[in-house]
This record gives sequence, structure tokens and C-alpha cells, in this order.
Amino acid sequence: MAEQQFDVFLAHSSKDKPLIRRIYRKLTELGIRPWLDEEEIAPGTNFQDEIQQAIGRIKTAAIFLGQGGLGRWQALELKAFINQCIRRDIPIIPVLLPGVEDVPPELIFLQEFHAVLFQDGIEDENALFSLEWGITGQKPTRKPKNLPPVIIEPHPVKVLIRCDPQKILFIKNVKNPVGEWAYQQDRLKPNQEPIFELMWRLGAHGVNLPGGGDLMILHQRAKVTHLVEFLDEQIRETDSGYFRRVKVIWMPTQQDWYKLPHQKEILGFSPRYSDGNTHDLQSPNFLTFKSAWERLSDFQLHVIERLQDLN
Repeated sequence: MAEQQFDVFLAHSSKDKPLIRRIYRKLTELGIRPWLDEEEIAPGTNFQDEIQQAIGRIKTAAIFLGQGGLGRWQALELKAFINQCIRRDIPIIPVLLPGVEDVPPELIFLQEFHAVLFQDGIEDENALFSLEWGITGQKPTRKPKNLPPVIIEPHPVKVLIRCDPQKILFIKNVKNPVGEWAYQQDRLKPNQEPIFELMWRLGAHGVNLPGGGDLMILHQRAKVTHLVEFLDEQIRETDSGYFRRVKVIWMPTQQDWYKLPHQKEILGFSPRYSDGNTHDLQSPNFLTFKSAWERLSDFQLHVIERLQDLN
């Protein structure tokens, strides 16, 4: 008899078992067959032996990282497991459970893989959508239910050349959890400068740093896609995250954002983060920026000139 095959191996700490069981049930409801230790390993069986056998029967491996750490999965053991998966061309999916914002330093080798982030609790439809996509290799046809809202209001057009470069004080990475561009042009009304709500996930840092009138650069997929102005200092908090109202000062006019120049051409450096936090260009701890630019004013003028060239 042929051995039973599984769509995904669920590697996790026993401390996170209640959360993993819920994800297991969700995946099963979607027609996905997960490998879960308590469902597949009989009492008295050697755990490591069963893991070795499972590697030959799985199509993908999801590595769940919770607040309680790795549990029985030590860093070296996990790295050995991942190396075996790589040799067998088994895709690796790091999954950050609620309360975990980034891959911990001792697991830095996981940063090379695109992670799934359960930022809105274990019922996060966006995260489940991404996890299903990673497991099956096919983008689900259904749409997640809790995409961050984009609120559009008509506003007088503000020309880029009239903005104050000295107000460019912050930068932030953004992303659309379903794989599309965030705050796309086709979602905004033509011939009107849009106002929308910029989102931070719960637990993100620096939501309150920008003041009213301050400008922020938004980048995604190694492209600069927006320059926005904060309209006020109000923060709206929901179960999905934090939201602040911003007005677009600049965004690309071309339809295909993949053809935009690399962010380094616009910024003069390549940000080494993708955390969705607010990064203060005046902070002495922003070493990547400091090593590229001696004076903030030079950077601000450079960005304005490059954005004008694009349009």
C-alpha cells in the first residue's frame, strides 16, 4: 500500500497546540490535508523517527513561531529539518502566530522565506488566505473577508512641487496581504487627490510618531509607491489594526508598478526591513539611512527630484 501523502507539515511548539489545532481544522475544511503530530504519531513512538518518515510524505512545511518559543524544536534541529526539506524541494512557510511580529534572531535563517503573519488573531482571514496559497501553490479564488478598508474622499489636487521637502520625515513598508499592490491607483478616483486610511498592524511601532502635516514615504516590493501627508494626529484602532488618515502627495501615474525603478534609485539606499513599522529618518538608530546620507535635507531634495522625474 502506498504511504499516505500530506499537503503540509505543521511544525510547532506544544505551547501553541490550541492555536495549531484551530488552524488544522481550518485547513481541513479547505480540503487541505495537514500533518499534525497528535493525529499521526501513536503513543510510545519515537518522535524524531516519525518526523524523518514524515518528510518523505509532505508537499510543504509550515514552521509556526509563537510567543512561547520553539518548544521541543531547538534551533539546530529545526535548521536540519529545513535543510532536508530544501534538498527535497519542499517549500518552507514561516508562520508568525499572534503576538509575534518578526522572526527571532536565533532563527535568522528563516528570514529568507516569505512569512505568513497572523496579525489579527488566529481567525485572521488574510493570513489563512496566504497560508492556503503557500501550501497549494495556487492563489485562492475566494477573497479574504477582513481586508483593510480604503476610504476615498474627494480633495483638491496638491502638486508635488508645492510640497515642503523638509516635511519628509518618515518611511514605512506596506503590503497587501493577498499579494496585490497596496493602495493601488485603480482603487482611487481619477482626477481627484485621494484620502485613505493607512494601516499598521496591532502591536506595530511608531503609529503616533508623525504629526499632522508630516510626510511619509511608502514602499513595497522594493518600489517607492507613495508619498503621503498626515491630515491629523488621530488614530483609529480596530481588531484589524491601527489606521490614520493620509492624503496622497505623489503616486505613480503608470499602471504597471512592476516597471518602477528599484527603491534604491529613489532613496539612495535599500531599507533592510519589512516590518510595517514607522521608521524615523531623524533617528540616530536608523543606521542604513545614516550610512547613505550625511544630511537629511540632501535626501529630502533628492527624493522630490526623483519622484518628479518619474511623472
